[in-house]
Amino acid sequence: MRALASTSHVGRARASVALACIAIALRVIEYLHNKAIWLDEAHLALNILQRDYVGLTQRLEFGQGAPLFFLWSERLAANLFGPSEYALRLLPLLASIAACVLLYFFFRRMLSDQGFLIALAVFAVSVPSIRYAAEVKAYATDLVVAIALYLLLVPGVDKKKVLNDITARRATVLAAVGALSVWCAFPALFALTGIGAVFVLRGALNRNARQTVTWASVLAVWLFSIACNYSLMLRYNAENAEVRTWWLDRFMPLPPTSISDFYWFVRTFFEVFSEPIGLAASGLGALLFLAGAYAIGTQDRWRLAVLLAPIGAALLASGMQVYPFMGRFLLFAAPLILVIIGEGWNFFAAHVHHRAILAIAAIVLLIQPAAAALKGALHAAPQGVRPAFNYVNANWQDNDKLYVYCWAVPSFKYYEIKSNRSLPKIAGQSLRADWRGYIDELKPLKGSPRVWLVLTNTPKQLAGQEDKFFVTHMDTIGKRVNENVFEESSVYLYDFTAAPQ
Repeated sequence: MRALASTSHVGRARASVALACIAIALRVIEYLHNKAIWLDEAHLALNILQRDYVGLTQRLEFGQGAPLFFLWSERLAANLFGPSEYALRLLPLLASIAACVLLYFFFRRMLSDQGFLIALAVFAVSVPSIRYAAEVKAYATDLVVAIALYLLLVPGVDKKKVLNDITARRATVLAAVGALSVWCAFPALFALTGIGAVFVLRGALNRNARQTVTWASVLAVWLFSIACNYSLMLRYNAENAEVRTWWLDRFMPLPPTSISDFYWFVRTFFEVFSEPIGLAASGLGALLFLAGAYAIGTQDRWRLAVLLAPIGAALLASGMQVYPFMGRFLLFAAPLILVIIGEGWNFFAAHVHHRAILAIAAIVLLIQPAAAALKGALHAAPQGVRPAFNYVNANWQDNDKLYVYCWAVPSFKYYEIKSNRSLPKIAGQSLRADWRGYIDELKPLKGSPRVWLVLTNTPKQLAGQEDKFFVTHMDTIGKRVNENVFEESSVYLYDFTAAPQ
């Protein structure tokens, strides 16, 4: 029996290492695909490339926001390696690799073998996590900073590791690390304030004055650093009415006053398991989460409170309309959610004695995410506006004119910077409310023998039928000389001195 147990333990250890390696490999492959810079990435990349270090402490353009450490690191990468996609995505890749390693140890500490393997497997093939390993956004660094904080603060399954007591030396380390972390990742403040508040409350309810004062002092240092960060960086996001409008339906109704408000909680609860967790079987994920929360709560309600506290803090910020509670903005909470799902799996396994049922449940949980991750690894990367820019740049002649459709402008400008080329152009504005405005934008191009039109169909929910409108209108005022339609963009050359065909 001991030999069988030992063999089983070795097999699970090997499986866990294999899953961690798969997780890292999928993220490296995503990086090596070198997908084109897309709209949201381009908005942040333009801020990074067009400003110096001091300028990055000011309000960013295009409704963007990112931690100072991330912005300065990206600026340094561009200075050292140039403005390429690989250079700008190097930090997210390194952060994602570090997250895979740290998460291995976090899950190992938090979960027994079966729950550990399930949680690690879900993370390994999580498409949202893989995607942000190769995007010029701060979500990957948010994740790795959050995991580091959880390793320091979240109690493990071993009662000896529960933070029942905190020494002055440990308090000093936690205060310093936490104060620094909010400059590296905005969501760190949710982990710090949520978990810190739980420990202060626990000390107070246990009538442990020393622990209460110590944790309150640590929390005060964190709050001071958060306040400084807010005055320099975070307030720009909080004051950005445009951003709040974008994510209006992603803020928690506070207080809920209608049936639709209450439905928001139901909808959001299930959506979390789709993104950021990456489960297509969100219902099964939700069931495991509830079972895990029950199992943890019956064993140690304070441990459950610590696991849920950062999510609760983000939910409260959402209710205050300063932080969207959705998808990629919750990637920092994925490790905590997966721990609870892992505990739910352990609870499920303990009460189901047929291995076939467990196997079917594992297949239902993992098959779609694994298939999606494999598809992403094998398929060619999205090309966005890149081929359209390359074609125009290669065929540009003196006195050519250019109109770039509004949703292609940011990416087009990025590729101009990357190629050290600035083409004279009309940068289209979003005039969806009145399409006649697009016709007015095109009027200065009349009478020109060579007019380029660059369009994009991404993001599709923004482009709508406007791309067809442009082509149809230009066909009525000039002769189409050439066209190249790519997967996600298109480029047309017109002669506005010739009669329409």
